[in-house]
Amino acid sequence: MELKSMWKNGRRFVAMGLSLVLLSGTMLLSGCASDGAESTPTPVPTATETQPAPSESASSDTVTPEDLGLDPEQMDMVKYNIYVEMNNKIVEVLENIYSYYEVVEYADEFAFVPDSPYSYKYDISPFDSSLVDDAVLVAGMEPAFETLDDLTVQIAEPMRALMDTFDEIYSCYDFEDNQYAKAKEFHTVIQANVDTFEELAYTYMDAVAVLAVERTQAEEQTMLEEGRTIIYNASHAITVTRELLEECYNQGVYDDNIQDLDLTPIRPLYEELVATVDAYKAAVEDKNQLMAESLSSSPMYSLDSLVQAVDWMIQQVESGSPISDPGRDYLGGIIHIEVVLSDCIDDYNYAFAE
Repeated sequence: MELKSMWKNGRRFVAMGLSLVLLSGTMLLSGCASDGAESTPTPVPTATETQPAPSESASSDTVTPEDLGLDPEQMDMVKYNIYVEMNNKIVEVLENIYSYYEVVEYADEFAFVPDSPYSYKYDISPFDSSLVDDAVLVAGMEPAFETLDDLTVQIAEPMRALMDTFDEIYSCYDFEDNQYAKAKEFHTVIQANVDTFEELAYTYMDAVAVLAVERTQAEEQTMLEEGRTIIYNASHAITVTRELLEECYNQGVYDDNIQDLDLTPIRPLYEELVATVDAYKAAVEDKNQLMAESLSSSPMYSLDSLVQAVDWMIQQVESGSPISDPGRDYLGGIIHIEVVLSDCIDDYNYAFAE
């Protein structure tokens, strides 16, 4: 069995992972309206805040949204949040898989990669697979998420097996005993589940991405209709930056080959970002608009940093020079845009959703 492309090209895998992590942050911008009040984006409650962990007596056949004290709109938010968290954990499991096969051969029989610079357990993270149980529980509950409900059930077992195994590897310190007996047991589980998991993982992340775009568009449209131009422009600046990053990823470009980026589709997105941030700054200077959105002053000061980060990247590409040390947060690099975008998402949630 040949090693899959994910492990042949680590850079592209990392780029995809980062884009999805940032995407999931943007997805947390969605919210719901309270009774008769203007809708306000709120962070979706976590699984632990809204439902108990499944037990032998709890299943999707016996637990209903009403049992959890949730109305349909709240249950929709809970499912959405859990599926977003599943997306995040899928990225982390893929990262662990990539790290694992930097050290161990991709083969049925356990063996180390010859001359690997890394040791066993390199960059392996611990996991709590109870999230998978939560996801399976809500997958059988209304409202239906069609594609994601089915995918959640399909990916649950291989994902749980990998999470639990990586968690055991992380906490195991006697894996060398008896000629790596425990390491061989761990490897058997990983090999048995990795192909199925990888195939479903990318399908799952694609489905979450589609849902995220739909929800972001719907919420931003509602913001415009309600005249909330401050929060709309803050949200849309994040949306446009995410689209710009996705264009870079789709071109197969990251910091180690940034000079290859075709700026033709990038420039219109940059111009839209500049216009959106300018509109945000104009809106927060309007005292009436601040009052209408229950704000006393500008709640975000990081949006200019997004414009600057993208501008630096464009200048880097136009220079034709490669980044001397790709992989670090370099001014003019894609990684720097990702870092700034992540900070903006945090600022947004703090300003508008907490």
